[in-house]
Amino acid sequence: MSVVTSVAKSPAKPGCSVTELFRLLSKAHVLNILYVVTQDGAEAHRFVDIQSRLHLSPNTLSDRLKGLVQAGLLTRTSYNEIPPRVDYRATPKAFDLLPVFDTLESWAQRHTLKPESSLPGASAATTGRVTAKRNQASSA
Repeated sequence: MSVVTSVAKSPAKPGCSVTELFRLLSKAHVLNILYVVTQDGAEAHRFVDIQSRLHLSPNTLSDRLKGLVQAGLLTRTSYNEIPPRVDYRATPKAFDLLPVFDTLESWAQRHTLKPESSLPGASAATTGRVTAKRNQASSA
């Protein structure tokens, strides 16, 4: 007698893993590109304008834009014109990153990228959260 057990597959989890997101965002210039195209609203951005604004090589910019289009963060529209014209626009997915950019801008206004000799500026609340997380991790 054989018994067949079937396990119902759980529906696919929406979204992506943080690791996938970090892999995309950690590529050189990706955050700069997203920042530029999301700061001007739904305006279209020409390839040459992004290139001149960020001082990127055409190959590097083309590669990064291709990855952002494939991830659904940008749309690409090419026009049958001479010289060729290609526009990129941020998608709603990209605009969902605006609070992240706002937080980073706020952090940059409060901090420098120079080493600090100690943590006198760390608030008790922040230090407490870090200590609590460390304690949870070590007891697990």
